[in-house]
Amino acid sequence: MTKHKCMQCRAALSGDEIALHRKLFSRVAREFLCLDCMSQMMDVEKAKLISLINYYHRTGECALFAKTD
Repeated sequence: MTKHKCMQCRAALSGDEIALHRKLFSRVAREFLCLDCMSQMMDVEKAKLISLINYYHRTGECALFAKTD
């Protein structure tokens, strides 16, 4: 978890939630949505967003999802 909170429900955010928000909305965002609020706003299943995060981790196509070993 990070020190950031969801701008809608105030839930603690993970680095992946922040990365996905930046990927989908704005690379320079300073406020973020959690997966639950993102899925609700976009009208998609939360599982679809998790799948997208896993895709970016697996493929390494986006620097926002860089692996930290």
